[in-house]
Amino acid sequence: MTQTIEQQRAAFALTRIKALPPQLRPEQQKEFISYASSLPAMIHMNGLGQAMAFCRLKGNERESYQQLYQLVSDWLCLTGQPYAGKHDVLDGITQCDMAYYQLAQAEALVFLSWVKKLAKVFLAEDNG
Repeated sequence: MTQTIEQQRAAFALTRIKALPPQLRPEQQKEFISYASSLPAMIHMNGLGQAMAFCRLKGNERESYQQLYQLVSDWLCLTGQPYAGKHDVLDGITQCDMAYYQLAQAEALVFLSWVKKLAKVFLAEDNG
């Protein structure tokens, strides 16, 4: 059975998000949801490269940013994705041409829609 690209995105995001709770405290899970929700707007305003560099920088201070950066980077560097074979998304951005960049940006935005939805389902959200 062959999965559609949409199913592959959802399956990858689901597997990785379900694995996050032991790695993140509840307040970090709330941060992850917030950062995942705001990242698409940041990509639209600043571009994929600037947004991912910001997440990488903030990842030094906040584990939830690091996890979000790693999740997007791992997806975009997976076989069949724009930066397949690259070490991480920033390597792909700096080593590939504009056509790959535009493809990666579009793919990141679609992938993040799954990340946002699934993070809200499986991670601790502030209900109070």
